[in-house]
Amino acid sequence: MKKGKIVFLEETKGFGFIISSEIPFTRIYFHWSGLIPDTLNFKDLKKGMEVEFIPITQILNGIKAIKIKVITNDKGIESTGIGTASNN
Repeated sequence: MKKGKIVFLEETKGFGFIISSEIPFTRIYFHWSGLIPDTLNFKDLKKGMEVEFIPITQILNGIKAIKIKVITNDKGIESTGIGTASNN
């Protein structure tokens, strides 16, 4: 698992990007379709939330995040897991 921070959310299209010091100079894509509805949904996510994720390299599309788990939100409160993100 890698750690990073949500830096961009596109609410109308349901995707966002994470940056991580563990994967420098890369924006890591994630999509809302893998979120577990009983824990958090996409609209609960905020810029600045710290997350753990598994990076998956895609030849044409760069890196996407799967099995995303919110560590802390922008107020420093620990949260629960989000599940997997897909690139639909």
